[in-house]
Amino acid sequence: MQRKVADLDKDATSASAEGAFVRPAACEKGCRFFMEEACAHLADIDKLGQSVKFGRNEIIYSKGDEARFSYRVIEGAVRLSRIFADGRRQIVNFFLPEETFGIELSLEYTSTAEAVGEVVALRCPRVCIAQLTEGNPDISHKRLAMLSKSLSAAERHVAMLGHQSARERVASFFLALEMQRRDDDEHTLDLPLSRQDIADYLGLTIETTCRALSELKRQGIIDAPSRRRIVIRDLAGLQAIAEGDA
Repeated sequence: MQRKVADLDKDATSASAEGAFVRPAACEKGCRFFMEEACAHLADIDKLGQSVKFGRNEIIYSKGDEARFSYRVIEGAVRLSRIFADGRRQIVNFFLPEETFGIELSLEYTSTAEAVGEVVALRCPRVCIAQLTEGNPDISHKRLAMLSKSLSAAERHVAMLGHQSARERVASFFLALEMQRRDDDEHTLDLPLSRQDIADYLGLTIETTCRALSELKRQGIIDAPSRRRIVIRDLAGLQAIAEGDA
């Protein structure tokens, strides 16, 4: 996958003659990065903050790049991954609409972020976040909550990779998506990742992942009307498998 040269907004990191940071023009209408809902209507995205768009499999930033921006997904899905020396890929996390990523404590990004499909996101300069955090307990609390959520997700992922069987990992993945679901259409999940992405996230081969998925289908736990859609038929059974009780 070829990386696109970022078309960074000139005012995002510009400075005045005195060296003071100049906030993006969109911020004058109020920061939406830390709001409960960043944008109610995609058509209004440009009015609500610095919007950026990425194509399928486009690299948003690479591991080791200077951590200049943080992002909030408005539409689409983003995967966070690391590539090992032998070419193997481990997806460490994925992000859906209204979730944030790229909030780093270090000066560099620790993983590579890629757009799974077409992605629209709000982008906020790191220095802008630092200014917002200073003297604002509400923003500080929300930033801490974002970091805490990322840490909790990482801990769950480590526990899954270290102790769960293939079937338990697949069940845990679907259960996590179910917990993030925002509508009420009878436990129907639109998969944000491909089968290969899911396998790389679960630390399995694609063959093992597909076998575990087929086993859940045979047990009547789930149904798969299409490759990008899963219907949970037995939520209690899925949870029992994910927790190792079945």
